[in-house]
Amino acid sequence: MAITVGFKRATTAVLDEVGKLVSKHVVEGKQGKGGTTEAQITGLSSEAKKVFASNVAYYVSQKGVGDLQLELSILDVPSAMQNDILGWVKNSEMGFTAVGDKTQPPYCATLLESEDSAGEPVAFALFRGRFSREDLSLKTSTDEAFEPEAEKLKMNCVANDDGYSFGMAVGKEEVEKLKAYTFSETPAA
Repeated sequence: MAITVGFKRATTAVLDEVGKLVSKHVVEGKQGKGGTTEAQITGLSSEAKKVFASNVAYYVSQKGVGDLQLELSILDVPSAMQNDILGWVKNSEMGFTAVGDKTQPPYCATLLESEDSAGEPVAFALFRGRFSREDLSLKTSTDEAFEPEAEKLKMNCVANDDGYSFGMAVGKEEVEKLKAYTFSETPAA
């Protein structure tokens, strides 16, 4: 795998019930539209189980992915994106965003873009999952310069209809193919 340098952008698409693209949000450091700070993907491998026979570890059983998750940190998450990927509804009658027992986040696909040490594009994709946000925090102002903190969103992933959960690409051509697959309206066979 390539060494990644930086974190250029994150693109998240909201999917409908059959996996078709409904909306797309790009966070790439444009003023007032959020900026990516960190992403951590965990659960890429399933847990290995040793099977014993004749008093020795005879076979290792391991297939698929583990508990695949993305923790995405964004500075200044756009509220429209947050509401869209978390299933939060801006109630037109009340005039504000409300979250309750009927709130259900939609399935999303996410593509993370970086580059390798030679400047070649590198991308990672999570093909289907639901986002959650565990907390919000407020801090008092002090006499020191204000330094905003990134907000964390978590994506719990499952396989798409093709049976894939994660994709990785290195180089311009591969990255373009991964983007097309991740956000295509018709998954590949």
